[in-house]
Amino acid sequence: MEIVLGIVTSRELSSFSFYTDALYAFESILSKGLLGVNSDLVETISIRLICLSPKFSQFFQAHRPKYYEDKTLKFRGSVTPEVRMYKCLTVDFVVDFEGYFRLTTKEECLKFLALSFIDFLKALKYPGKLKKFEKEKLLQAVKDIFIENSIISAHDGI
Repeated sequence: MEIVLGIVTSRELSSFSFYTDALYAFESILSKGLLGVNSDLVETISIRLICLSPKFSQFFQAHRPKYYEDKTLKFRGSVTPEVRMYKCLTVDFVVDFEGYFRLTTKEECLKFLALSFIDFLKALKYPGKLKKFEKEKLLQAVKDIFIENSIISAHDGI
């Protein structure tokens, strides 16, 4: 399974490199770890990670998860005017800015992102076409990836 992570953050996070380092490390660990997970229904999960301060979050709205079985999207004026979405799930993962901005190390940030992502997957309302999707298998794979990379432990209340 392929993971595509788009990161949308507030300007405040760019002030300290460990915030952005943690975001990119999170992306790398998740994308490498989920390559071995296979599903008949989903080949790609496109995640938009959103971490915006309260003054910017009012201009941004998270979207409901969408599933594209096989669809070509057209974007006028784009460098790539057509994009084929095949067995693709798109989701918006909203990270609590206040909780994230309070942290002081890359390790704390990674743990916060991992635990937040696990909670996000537990609560995620999948589109109707994915009734037979192995949700628990994906959740367990994500937990295992974070435990193997020593980001969380098995005793972190997951």
